[in-house]
Amino acid sequence: MSAAPDVAPVRGARQRLVAAELLKVTSTRMWLGFLVGTVLYIGVGVVAVILTPTQPGSPVPTLETAAGMRNLFAQAGGAYVFAIVLGALGMTQELRHQTLTSTFLAEPRRNRVMVAKMTAYGVVGAVYGLVGVVFGYALALALLPIKEHAEVPWTALWQIAGGAVLGCALFAVLGVAVGTLLRNQIAAILLILVWVLLVEALVVAFLPAWGKWLPGGALSGVLQSTGFGGAEYLPVWQAALVLLGYAAAFGALAALTTQRRDVT
Repeated sequence: MSAAPDVAPVRGARQRLVAAELLKVTSTRMWLGFLVGTVLYIGVGVVAVILTPTQPGSPVPTLETAAGMRNLFAQAGGAYVFAIVLGALGMTQELRHQTLTSTFLAEPRRNRVMVAKMTAYGVVGAVYGLVGVVFGYALALALLPIKEHAEVPWTALWQIAGGAVLGCALFAVLGVAVGTLLRNQIAAILLILVWVLLVEALVVAFLPAWGKWLPGGALSGVLQSTGFGGAEYLPVWQAALVLLGYAAAFGALAALTTQRRDVT
């Protein structure tokens, strides 16, 4: 009974930390710029899938198939690229400008700060995912009448939307973790972009048996995508667990290395 009164202050302190971290993110224009980039990136992806001429024997599922239709709406999950970069930039900027020092002085328990920061960026990542779903779905449904296609998989759309929101939230957490571990802003962003857009994309596309266990491959599973030559990824529930595992592992490692590291 005596422990009950102590729970509310602790919970309130954690909520204030998360609110403070959210304020940090939204007090600059960077997150809005990235949001615009998200919309443009997803728009290009949707338009490319719909307008690309169908080639005989194409290894990519066409819109006349159920798999091709799922791939089209999975483009809405492209916001994850901007979510992970935003998370890394947010953390490395604090280290670069030493604003993290004042945060740790106000809250010496660094684990709480790191959890709050990852939670805040996870929320922003989820917002990116939601915006990507709304815009991507609207654009896809508007353009589909100009091309022959299979039936719209309405049931799967809700599942893909949930996967996009979850995936973007977890990739934002991964971005914070990578930024914490590398500390150098340029190195973190270059590594993320090269890994996400080149290395991992190639492995997931051409070596799906291996790539499906990577974060990008797990996201493809969550989004119910089908790869080249009809390659399948992990089931949705298993892919979601893999993504959660990556976020938890990297997040815990980042929090652990921050305990005694000099941030000045």
